[in-house]
Amino acid sequence: VEHFDEDQLSRYEAYRRSNLNKAAVKKIANQTLSQSVTANVGTVIGGFAKVYVCDIIEMALEIQKQWGDEGPLLPDHLREAARRYRVE
Repeated sequence: VEHFDEDQLSRYEAYRRSNLNKAAVKKIANQTLSQSVTANVGTVIGGFAKVYVCDIIEMALEIQKQWGDEGPLLPDHLREAARRYRVE
């Protein structure tokens, strides 16, 4: 962290501050597993989901550059990133 440039530090801080709605994660886990999950399990699932979302966004940004697009990410970038992620 101490070797990050300003842009990297800003992105890292945004990543650290971001989170997924714990109640929503727990509800989806309960529905998917057809059983009740504890708060700790919900927290772990939320952590993995956060890493997954970050991976997809990073890949989508690379795809955006490859395609020569500018501006915000488009749904096409995210869909292609998810498709490539599944192939990996």
